Amino acid sequence: MVRSVADLKAIQTMNLQITNPRQMVGAQEVRLSVCMIVRDSARTLPAALESIRPWADEMVAVDTGSTDNTSEIAHKFGARVFHFPWCDDFSAARNESLKHAQGSWLFWMDSDDTIDAENGRKLRTLVNGLDENSPMAYVAQVHCPGTSEDHPRDVTIVDQVKLFRNHSELRFEGRIHEQILPAIRRQSGTVGWTDIFVVHSGSDQTTEGRRRKQLRDLRILKIELSENPDHPFVLFNLGMTYGDMDCHIEAIEHLEKCIQISSAGESHVRKAYALLVSSLTELNRCDDAWARLTQAIADFPNDPELQFRKGLVAHRLNRLAEAANAYRNAIANRDERHFSSIDRSLTGYKARQNLAIVLEEQGKLDLAEIQWRRVLDELPSYRPPWRGLSECLLKQKKLKTLQVELEQIPNERPLLCESAIQRYLIAKASGDLAEASRQLGQAAHILPDDIHLLRCRCHFLFDNGNPDEAIQALSELCRREPNDGAAHHNLGLACLRANRTGAAKVAFENSLAVRPNHSLTQQLLASLPAG
Repeated sequence: MVRSVADLKAIQTMNLQITNPRQMVGAQEVRLSVCMIVRDSARTLPAALESIRPWADEMVAVDTGSTDNTSEIAHKFGARVFHFPWCDDFSAARNESLKHAQGSWLFWMDSDDTIDAENGRKLRTLVNGLDENSPMAYVAQVHCPGTSEDHPRDVTIVDQVKLFRNHSELRFEGRIHEQILPAIRRQSGTVGWTDIFVVHSGSDQTTEGRRRKQLRDLRILKIELSENPDHPFVLFNLGMTYGDMDCHIEAIEHLEKCIQISSAGESHVRKAYALLVSSLTELNRCDDAWARLTQAIADFPNDPELQFRKGLVAHRLNRLAEAANAYRNAIANRDERHFSSIDRSLTGYKARQNLAIVLEEQGKLDLAEIQWRRVLDELPSYRPPWRGLSECLLKQKKLKTLQVELEQIPNERPLLCESAIQRYLIAKASGDLAEASRQLGQAAHILPDDIHLLRCRCHFLFDNGNPDEAIQALSELCRREPNDGAAHHNLGLACLRANRTGAAKVAFENSLAVRPNHSLTQQLLASLPAG
């Protein structure tokens, strides 16, 4: 049916009334303002604005000095755009956006955040029901996906006060990692909790991008520390940034001081302990890490991240029973809700995978098998638990069970390669070397550059092949994994078999560079003729 121009305009107006929440709540009062600060955000801003636009009554964007078309994009999506010179102060820019907001409630986002329709509706429903008796502010979550395609469930969940009343005394504080909670507390305001979340997935996760951000954060944090010496939250953020940069000595210094001068009730304390333990562990100071964990868990007995880190440290200290109990406590996650920033997999597949490994070392193969299966229930396309389950079944000599399991493996190239590798191990365990070799060839056809396949090929050739083939494969493994001391050691043994003493000496020396206290490598190197 042909419609007139007036009809089409009426339909367009009707559609706007349906999708624009400002129209739904009435035009007399703007209810919800979404506030952003932006700068050279052309890559991510369209998705951010498109996602929040249906649920907002207005969008305010403060541009802090873009050299691209960020401002034009913000205008295009209907945002009110203001300009503010960057002064190394995220709070100052954030507060500039609050100053221009006309809504009675304010929701802040980053320019690389998005909100899906379900969470947008939840936000809108919450705002529509707010009145003078409602809390002063609400906590929502920021979900930060990990960067590895191998770990699709790696999401760090950060609690933030993201929705609050438009009140002149509610302003952000801190040059970076800005906070509004202190201002809310000064007003004796209450804070409500929600299950609403935005996804922070547009940030530059390249090595260069992360390095630029780390150096920027460090520079601004040092300015802030000079302005606010011994501020606990600044010290916390410095420790976190140094740890992220693998500068663990500096991280430990700042985190120790942060914990020392913080009160137990401050929300960052338990995370400071977790980061401190992580840096101590990275420096192999496991006894010190254990002492800090004992202190932290006394104050926060049900904190899941502290329990997970206790499992890691206990495992390194060969305290297997305590490691297993710690991982079980992490999985149970009995803690009350509190401000946190945690990788959610620490209470899921990562804790179960580590628990399975500990149980195997305890000789509890049947219990380890259960944990591997539960990891696969959570992540059926994740390769490590398929390998873990297969190896666990092999140790139990459940070859027929393993063969049945391999029939269920998803039809994906990495998993099909893993299936062929496990069939190789079955054939090898059965003494069928011809079939074992055939399965290795099948795996190479599926995924020729797979590192696990290369390791298996090295083992097979070292045990059953000729020395030249073993040396070639082990040399490739050492090239790809230069910090694998065992690979260098085995290369040295293969060279000895081939009477290549010079090459063997180099391989043993490379192995000791990685594992300086490995006695067998030391003995073999000492047995070689000098020169």
